[in-house]
Amino acid sequence: LCFVNSYNGDFVFDDTEAIVNNVDVHKTPFWDIFQNDFWGTKLSHKQSHKSYRPFTILSFRLQFWLRQDLVSQDYHIINIILHSMICLLTLFVYDIFLGPEGRSISFYAAALFAVHPIHTEAVSGIVGRAELLCSLFTWLSILLYNHTIYAKNILRTWVAMFSFIICITAAMLCKETGITAIGICAIYDIVIVNKIYPIDVIKFFSFKHVDKNLNNCIKYKNTLLRLAALIFIAIILLLLRFSIMGFSIPKFQSVDNPASFMDNVLLRILNYNYIYCLNIWLLICPIWLCFDWSMGCVSLITSYDYRTFVVIIFWFMFGTLIMYTFISHKNKTLRYVIMGLTILICPFLPASNIFFNVGFVLAERVLYIPSAGYCLLIVIGLQKFSARFSLPKTSLLAFAMLIVLLFVRSWIRSTQWKNEKLLFQSALDVCPLNAKVHYNIAKNAADIGNIDLAKLEYQEALRLNPNYAQAMNNLGNLLKDDGQLLKAVSLFKQAVNIQKDFSTAWMNLGIVQSTLKKYEESETSYFMALQYRSNYPDCYYNLGVLYLEQKKYNKALRAWINATKQKPTHKRAWTNIILLLDDLDKTEEALKMANKALKFIPNHASIYFNIANILGKKGKYEEAEIQFKQAISRDPTGPMTYANLGILENKSIRERKYFKIRQTDYLFPLMLKNIIKQNTRI
Repeated sequence: LCFVNSYNGDFVFDDTEAIVNNVDVHKTPFWDIFQNDFWGTKLSHKQSHKSYRPFTILSFRLQFWLRQDLVSQDYHIINIILHSMICLLTLFVYDIFLGPEGRSISFYAAALFAVHPIHTEAVSGIVGRAELLCSLFTWLSILLYNHTIYAKNILRTWVAMFSFIICITAAMLCKETGITAIGICAIYDIVIVNKIYPIDVIKFFSFKHVDKNLNNCIKYKNTLLRLAALIFIAIILLLLRFSIMGFSIPKFQSVDNPASFMDNVLLRILNYNYIYCLNIWLLICPIWLCFDWSMGCVSLITSYDYRTFVVIIFWFMFGTLIMYTFISHKNKTLRYVIMGLTILICPFLPASNIFFNVGFVLAERVLYIPSAGYCLLIVIGLQKFSARFSLPKTSLLAFAMLIVLLFVRSWIRSTQWKNEKLLFQSALDVCPLNAKVHYNIAKNAADIGNIDLAKLEYQEALRLNPNYAQAMNNLGNLLKDDGQLLKAVSLFKQAVNIQKDFSTAWMNLGIVQSTLKKYEESETSYFMALQYRSNYPDCYYNLGVLYLEQKKYNKALRAWINATKQKPTHKRAWTNIILLLDDLDKTEEALKMANKALKFIPNHASIYFNIANILGKKGKYEEAEIQFKQAISRDPTGPMTYANLGILENKSIRERKYFKIRQTDYLFPLMLKNIIKQNTRI
């Protein structure tokens, strides 16, 4: 219930790129989804983030197929349902970890998990579907592994193990962290099932009692076989994952994760540990929440800093908890604590920068599964406190107050995720020095037509981060639209100097240079854009416009044809091809291209309109009339179509001849006279 008020929210922030603008969600051939990353980019592309989550994309694709449209409310409702299912499964997982004696702890921990505000981004942000599906299959895999252990016959054991492998693979194909479920299962088998404690493992590997160790190996033969199977499955899945990535890691910019670009190893480690502290703090006190933590949200520790003491205190407390697992009495509470730590730590390891650098400073989404471990530890601690001081009613009251506070915070936070304006404004209270926050406020302001605010916010983003190429590009677009072409050129040039492969900025630079009649420079800029992004239909479209202005008609046609090959639904490119061919008196070829265009954009009225005009000039009035009516059925508001159709229906044959001579007075404005240039923002 605490997240239900986001059910009618919009597509916000990353939802736009991952769903609205992602062709994998709408029309990519099914099998191609398994060759692209989460954002629709080929995994082999050098700019790919290598985030391979095809099952999550398939869930988006299924919803689009069922609706034949992108309805944000549908996606939000499914996320809320998934979170509800996961909360129920969390209770079941706690039950198998804690057993019948820990049912009350399981219930209270699951209730705490259900309302924790750290989940808001995963539930109320649609791209959080990756975390939700990954968590769903992770919990299912743990439950199936439990069945594997306690199956009554070999057939059930193999069925449960096979199902376990399927769920682990599905979890990994929803999000990379799914593979960490293998680690959770291994610890569960060792600590809960076999009651082997950390101190026992150390003694085993000390080789002081070889005979006893051999006896233990025989005693735990089945456990060792299961653990060997888990290791084998993990190796196979990791090899599969890395082979899909081409055995290469993604490359990020310093603004994405500044600490990973620090030359001093000690300072880099210190900053990583401070980020761990922040993650724990967000679990403890989830008031300070932000949709993005890059670009100034967390400043680097570069010298003496009071935050160093925060890291020391963190490791003292965390180290004490770890030591507790080694020196405490071997009892059920210790086993519960170990499982809580396992769920807290294992799923977080891929985001820890230990094995590879990640593309973010801090992401609330990645704490979705780890929060289950935190909730379990909190309830265990509260239960121990209650038993130690004999304060059951006080502890229960404190827990109830905590649930209410977290519920209210989750309700408020989920409201902020309903639309981008609320989301971005809420971030200013948390990270006012975050350039990306100001960038997104500016982008949102520009989308709703508040250009003055957009300019101010882009300028503020550039003040906070002078090397913010995307902000330069978008501000350059606003200045271009405002007629300040020279300032726009300056910004675009700065953007491509900072980020050489910024293809969008290269294209926009080419557009402005073309407007300034600097045709050679414009052509060079377009070629640079295509060099870094070969599949770029909008750039080919604008290159065709450039050639048209230079009266290089054959080159213009080739450029537009390339645009339609890369994007068969590129309406303006098809329209320009037809108009230019007609203007060059290649009417048969124009009609041929028009009919080809209708295979890809059968509901585009302009194509029927242009076919009708061509047929009218050829004296095929009845056929032209049919095409005009087709255009009207697709766009009943087109005045030009009614004008030409009226002439055909109401004028005499002589007037029809007059129409043949004067038809350009009524035609859709020719491309030679009126070109609509592409203006892309990112």
